[in-house]
Amino acid sequence: MKDIETKREREKKMVSQMIALYCRRNHHTKGVLCPECAALNDYARARSEHCPFMETKTFCVNCRVHCYKPDMREKIRAADDFLSPRRRNPPRGGDKARKKETGERKPMKLKRLFFLILGCVCLALGCVGIVLPVLPTVPFFLATVFCFANSSEKLHTWFLGTELYQKHLDSFVKKKGMTAQTKAGILMSVTLLMAVGFFLMLRKALYIPCTILAIVWLCHLVYFLFGVKTIKTECEEQI
Repeated sequence: MKDIETKREREKKMVSQMIALYCRRNHHTKGVLCPECAALNDYARARSEHCPFMETKTFCVNCRVHCYKPDMREKIRAADDFLSPRRRNPPRGGDKARKKETGERKPMKLKRLFFLILGCVCLALGCVGIVLPVLPTVPFFLATVFCFANSSEKLHTWFLGTELYQKHLDSFVKKKGMTAQTKAGILMSVTLLMAVGFFLMLRKALYIPCTILAIVWLCHLVYFLFGVKTIKTECEEQI
């Protein structure tokens, strides 16, 4: 009994894939069936579900009982005739190419989804860090590159081509360092904005937040001066 049900499900799946390929190529659909092919798919699967000869049958064309209505029989024949030469000459690439042609999409794995969400969060925090220096921009953008590389090739390629990457990470990634100009720009903006915050909190006698802010500023200073290698620009190298 279990073998019969397995055979039945395999037949329904094969018919659905055949109709999907036929619809995609002839009705120019993508991912979904047109109403006509959707009705044919439902009808064909229902016929397979109630077929009493499933245990001994081979192909429907060899069946002694033609259970399809005349109009549905013509439609399923058209789909089968379209697929017949493709059975003899299957698309290169095997199962991967078949899934592409029939519009089947592989569900996103939980790991990829996690890295995709984490990459978007890191990108947002890095952008905020450009305006709010309390947040370090470079580490968040590095995390964005790593997360997108493990989740979405399109997003990874897109981010590598953005001005954000070119300005903040390109020289750091290629040569594991930053130019003196890039360092100066980052430290100047950090110092300016943190000084404003420090002054405003000092007027309110908020000494503990002032201390924390001063420690954060010192950490930024130590990191960029001693933790990040200073590389020369092309003009400086020529001199």
